[in-house]
Amino acid sequence: MQHIDQHNKHRDLYFERLKPVVAYIHNHPDQSVTLEQAAVLSHFSKYHFQRIFSALMGESLTQYSNRVRLERAASLLFFHPDKSVTDIALDCGYSGSANFTRSFKEHYGITPVSVRKTERLRKQLANSLTPQKINVELLMQLQAERVSAHPPALNPTPERIINIDSMTLCTLRAPRGYHLDGIWQCWEQLQQWAQTHDLDPQTTTKLGFGHDNPLFTPLDKARYDGALGIPDGLKSAVVSPFRLSTLAAGQYAVFRYHDLVGNLLPFQLALYAAWLPNSGFEPDDAPLIEHYNQPTERNNEADPASHVIALEIWLKVKPLAKAAPVS
Repeated sequence: MQHIDQHNKHRDLYFERLKPVVAYIHNHPDQSVTLEQAAVLSHFSKYHFQRIFSALMGESLTQYSNRVRLERAASLLFFHPDKSVTDIALDCGYSGSANFTRSFKEHYGITPVSVRKTERLRKQLANSLTPQKINVELLMQLQAERVSAHPPALNPTPERIINIDSMTLCTLRAPRGYHLDGIWQCWEQLQQWAQTHDLDPQTTTKLGFGHDNPLFTPLDKARYDGALGIPDGLKSAVVSPFRLSTLAAGQYAVFRYHDLVGNLLPFQLALYAAWLPNSGFEPDDAPLIEHYNQPTERNNEADPASHVIALEIWLKVKPLAKAAPVS
């Protein structure tokens, strides 16, 4: 029982950390909150904020913000018939009535003007919309209870949590984001570089850095870096298109993955939804890392997602900090 209470305490602290972001969205419906702003407000790393927010709130930061703006607009339509549609659009952060009308219709299936002309619908919806200020404390409490009642199907657990020393890296950006053919091309170039400089393929550390979340960033726009651990004596040999970088020293949670390529993303998302909020840790300011500690051969099948891979996932962590007060 004490173990469960501790898990709930850690999870609730994650929701506490998200409260300033949620409060900002509700208190500033005319402004769009950026990833950088949200990361600062929550004190979560910008590398991991999107995954944390989606896992706990059930929708992305953009989806949540857009929905709140539209619900605010609907409330103004019902309770302030003296305000024009254009004024409401501007109050809710839209550049004009055309953009607002399009978004409103996509969300509600009816235009703002039509809502005001449909008295029965107006009264029906007015019963479920209140003009009062949102209670962020209650909102986050209800969301925490929802998450607790419906745990994720996957529940990844780290094989170990270890301290890793800093490491000098030879890094190369994949040419087509997260598309597998571009990633293979990246690694073929890295392997050629390693052979040229007599690196042992059995002992050389091979890492992949995924800087973007493919749920929100198109695959071809996402940033993937392949990297080789190298001795300091090879620093001068790292020239364009390769880049010199460093793996930050620190504490890492290490997860073992041996499954289909197509199941890797759900596994990673479950890490944020199931293990992390209950762990007593939060992500440090570093991207999620794939450690290729077993040989992998290029897959030329029509469906790359059906290929089985074995790797480790490294997540840099630090003790979970307390939430800042909601202003």
